[in-house]
Amino acid sequence: MNTIKIKISGLMLATIIVVATFLYTVEIQPVATGDLQTISLQETGITANLARYYGILGLLLSKTPALFPWTLFKKTPTYTLNTFSSPQELQQFFKKNNVNIYQYYNDCDTMAPRMIMSNSISEETTTSFNGGAPVDFSKTNIQVEGVDEPDVVKTDGTYLYILANGKIFIIRAFPPGEATVLSKITTTNNEYISNMFINGDHLIIFSASSRTSVEPKEQGSSWWNTISTTIITIYDLTDRTNPLLVKEITVDGTYFDARMIGEYVYIISTESSNNIYYEYNGNETLCVPQITIDEETKKIPCNQIYYVDIPESIDTMTHVLSVNINTNDVDQKSFLLGQGQTMYMSQNNIFLVYTKNEYVAPIIGESYGRNKETTTIHKISVNDGDISYAAQGEVPGHILNQFSMDEYNGFFRIATTIGHASKSANNIAQNNIYILDGSLQQVSAIEDIAPGEQIHSARFMGDRAYLVTFKKIDPFFTIDLADPYNPKILGELKIPGYSDYLHPLDENHILGVGKDTAEPQGYNQEGTESSFAWYQGLKLAVFDVSDFEHPKELWKIVIGDRGTDSPVLSDHKAFLYDATKSLLVLPVSLYEISEEIKDQSNGYTGSNYGEFTFQGAYVYRLTIENGFEYRGRITHRTDDSQSPTNTQSWGYYGSSSDISRSLYIGDVLYTISDSMVKMNDLGSLRELNSISLK
Repeated sequence: MNTIKIKISGLMLATIIVVATFLYTVEIQPVATGDLQTISLQETGITANLARYYGILGLLLSKTPALFPWTLFKKTPTYTLNTFSSPQELQQFFKKNNVNIYQYYNDCDTMAPRMIMSNSISEETTTSFNGGAPVDFSKTNIQVEGVDEPDVVKTDGTYLYILANGKIFIIRAFPPGEATVLSKITTTNNEYISNMFINGDHLIIFSASSRTSVEPKEQGSSWWNTISTTIITIYDLTDRTNPLLVKEITVDGTYFDARMIGEYVYIISTESSNNIYYEYNGNETLCVPQITIDEETKKIPCNQIYYVDIPESIDTMTHVLSVNINTNDVDQKSFLLGQGQTMYMSQNNIFLVYTKNEYVAPIIGESYGRNKETTTIHKISVNDGDISYAAQGEVPGHILNQFSMDEYNGFFRIATTIGHASKSANNIAQNNIYILDGSLQQVSAIEDIAPGEQIHSARFMGDRAYLVTFKKIDPFFTIDLADPYNPKILGELKIPGYSDYLHPLDENHILGVGKDTAEPQGYNQEGTESSFAWYQGLKLAVFDVSDFEHPKELWKIVIGDRGTDSPVLSDHKAFLYDATKSLLVLPVSLYEISEEIKDQSNGYTGSNYGEFTFQGAYVYRLTIENGFEYRGRITHRTDDSQSPTNTQSWGYYGSSSDISRSLYIGDVLYTISDSMVKMNDLGSLRELNSISLK
């Protein structure tokens, strides 16, 4: 019997070699036109090609990888990154790719006939010098070490830079007894500041604006229209009482996001293709985007607009800029891509992703069709300000946020959900982790994790990943990614509630911030299991993953009742944690149900909302040994504004006195709202000073 098996395997091996050699030889390369810039993208190996063309044979090959080294047959086909030689060629590209046509006018070029375009320790601690004495201070909570993220509040250990009420306030913050507003930076009525960076004596501000154009319509009428623009302004802060504007850049498109690595700032803006090319009454308009640098305006050259010859929906032009804040040098590239929805950036690459949905007709036995979700990934490499397109990839499903992505040791990891948590048999959610190589070709996957639930949070940390899914309970998964070709789920913990944000405390402990939950009562027939849970108060939990295969919930607290919320659940920059100080601070909008009502329902509140009672910063001492120690809370609200509001009025959304950020400098805790900066002693939480922001 053993001899027969060997002979069959030998015959199969010979057949495979012949077929593989044939396919390797005749494989057709993509063809591109226009001005070309060639880049090399690693495609899947011959095994994947056989699976594509020969079905069953390919499946057999994928199940027998040990027959011989398939990597010998992997090849690197050449794809092309294309540019345009002229506006006419750009126009033809839009027509060929069936860009949606909107019938309106814009300020643009007319053409005959008349034509009416890896993972980081997130909370950085730095040292500043005030009067010769070193002072430590916290910085923006970021995802990737060394890759700063813009925010509405920044500090350098002496000064605060705060976006409030549409202005930038520059405040001498330390020592607190000398705190004062030094200067303000204001904008025009047509300009809205989004966020900023601080880098030494440079302040970099990102704003959204628009430029207005008038194009005559038929019969002498006119139609006003605006083009969204992104403005980057750089100020010299050598004299913080008198900030000096040294650079201003305006580029078409809506401000999307930015990152800063060392002296280089990278900015993304996006512009709908419908603003660039459209028709009216048979007349065509091509409106080539423009960029203005220090009052010098020019159309973006067509040979700096790129696309990749891989079919996809072209509905957005993405502008990527780099600015050296020391030399003021600017580099810019524009790419015709699908609409970017989320951005992740490592030390070397920008990843822009978007999800597209395609309707799939029902199959036999189904009453309804379904949506096919696919996330497209674009990789754009950066190196000391240089920008170049690197690769394109695709995975099933949609992502949650930037923490669903990560790059580590040359591999890109991404967590997705297909569908949504639902009782529908045709829409059972599936959760997945995909690992792609440097050319964004898939090398492995874990699929169908917690079917019927959907991802609420993800965190990649080197060789490990953590995933939280939820529908009625919180499965907390520990995932081993040490071998990128063979990822494994090693542990699972099921507990009430869920986490919307995961933060590493140390190598073996993860903090989850989310909501507690309660089982519903009276929604199901006797003997059946409920399919959902009621959200309750804000839940903080410390997970111990020192035994990676058996994670456990080490510590847990719940703040408030149903309705209690925090911006941390959707914005990681509102979160402050420092391990050396055992300090945890987060803004909370507190909703509480009276003890009398709880007693009437035997402690079960289910779908009942609490009443608003407080908004401010909760301060804890957090240690692995003792868990959460409540130290106090700080508010910016006056007594008059503390009266309960409607149960649906989430506290931190509607008031200028709602605390949204916190940080520390030395032994002083600073809390920031649109109305003030308050300074409290870190040890006692005694108020030291406050500054009004007007």
